[in-house]
Formats: sequence, structure tokens, C-alpha cells
Amino acid sequence: MLSMALYIIGLGLWDEKDVSLKGLETAKKCGLIYLENYTSVMFGTSPEKLENLFGKKIRVLGRKEVEQDKEFLKQAKTKEVALLVGGDPTVATTHIEIIQEAKKQKVKFKVIHASSILSAVGESGLFTYKFGRSCSVPFPQKGFEPKSFYDIIAENQKIGAHTLVFLDLRPEENKFMTINQALEILLKQGMNKETTAVGFARMGSDNQLIKAGKISELLKFDFGPPLHILVIPAKLHFMEKEALML
Repeated sequence: MLSMALYIIGLGLWDEKDVSLKGLETAKKCGLIYLENYTSVMFGTSPEKLENLFGKKIRVLGRKEVEQDKEFLKQAKTKEVALLVGGDPTVATTHIEIIQEAKKQKVKFKVIHASSILSAVGESGLFTYKFGRSCSVPFPQKGFEPKSFYDIIAENQKIGAHTLVFLDLRPEENKFMTINQALEILLKQGMNKETTAVGFARMGSDNQLIKAGKISELLKFDFGPPLHILVIPAKLHFMEKEALML
């Protein structure tokens, strides 16, 4: 038997088969199961498939319910509550904030880790220890066009660090930024077309894609359906170049 607590369970990269055995067994024992569905979307599965896997009804939570209402935190004071999240629970700042809030409210919690894009990009041959600060490229909109992501990339380049670039997503609008859109935005900020970039699509799936090249080349390439993520590498080691076939 579990004790009353919040269990933040990572689902992994692509589908319901990526969840760990520990995560599966823990969620099955919880009285309430929620699915956080806005910081990341797992295109290889669905709430219905997850319900079949866990054998229980799952409530899908949007941004307001996760960041503002946090009803699941209140319930975890008296019940066993599972919060399912795509990837690993400690990657998104939203989940770190939930952990901090649980500490403040003296809510017992446990994090159950899973595969993450932070390690999956290593499949490209890029050395994971060479990554610096990551950043996010948001969809441009009137009155809101932040440029901090470009500054982070520039700072990483100066110290020889690769940059993992998260691309904006709005599941409620069915909008998922593509690698091509992100590259266009980076060019508008002043990035050179001859800069090397590495695009990743649908990591963890059977049709995942990793492609490296100059931005001018990648702009013409169709990476297919989401989710996409981008890396702007710094100076490459000869083994990284060989792996990327550059």
C-alpha cells in the first residue's frame, strides 16, 4: 500500500510503453490519476491507451489546472495521487515548481524518472556533457517577441557549449512549432545561414529522425510530423562530426 502522497511519474519519450515498471506499478495503486498535457505531448499514445494500461480513469489537465488550480496537490494531502507527465518530471520548470509547492504545503511527494529528450539527443553523436543552458523559441505574436533564446545560444557558443532549443507547442490549438519555423525565427534574430544545426523529430518512435546540416540546408528539409526539437552545436569534436556525417 502507498501512503497519501503525490507521485510525479515520467512517461518517457513517445508512447505508453516507455513508462518504467516502477511508474506503472505506482500509478496502478493510486486512487487518482492525472495527465499533464501541455508542457509536452506524447504523440504515440492517448489518454485512452493510458487508461487501458493503468486500468483506471485518467483526467487530462491543461495549463490553468496545472499551474494555477493545482487541485491535485490538495488531494494528495489525503489520497494517493499520480501526476503523469511526458518525458522526465524534472526537465520542465513547471514540474519543479510543483515540487517546490509540495514542499511548502508539506505534501509528501515522490518523483519517478523516465527517459528524456535531454539524453535522447545523445543518439546523434553529440557529447551530452558539452551542452550548456537550454532555451525555448516561442511562437511570435503581436506585443510578445522575446529574444532571450538567441542570447543564450550566443553565450553557449562563446564557451564551446551546445544548445538544446525547445520549440513552442500549444496542444489546445493543435499548434506545434517545426524545426523549419524555429530556424526562420533564429535567422531573423541574426543567426548566420551557414551555422550548423541538428534537427530531431519524433524521438523514441519507430520513425524518429535526426538530421544535421547548415541552416540553409535544413530549411529546405521536411522533418515530418511533430514533436520537433533543435540543437545548435558549438565547435564539434572530430568524433561528433563523424557521427553527424558532416
